[in-house]
Amino acid sequence: MDNKQYKMAIIGSSDAISGFRAIGVEAIGVNSENDCKNKFLETIKSDRYGIIFITEDWVEKIKDTFESLPLKALPAVVAIPSQKGSTGVGLANLKKIVEQAVGSDILGNE
Repeated sequence: MDNKQYKMAIIGSSDAISGFRAIGVEAIGVNSENDCKNKFLETIKSDRYGIIFITEDWVEKIKDTFESLPLKALPAVVAIPSQKGSTGVGLANLKKIVEQAVGSDILGNE
């Protein structure tokens, strides 16, 4: 049995993620598409995190990298709205994961 302790991280603009530090989430600020892509891949490969949150505005900027990730149990990668609001990317990704797991679209009518 693996007793490894995993951390949580959030990736996004500094103003969107700074509050997460107060609840023990490692905040990883990014300021360009290339910076985000590099830090995102580095965070995933580190094997230190059980959950990685990334704000939807940055998911859209690194969409190819985000969508090319293999589905694995850990780390769980979750797109969340930024301070600007939701773009729908997080829900679309969740829908895709559920469809693959269940075999049909149970979250919508499309």
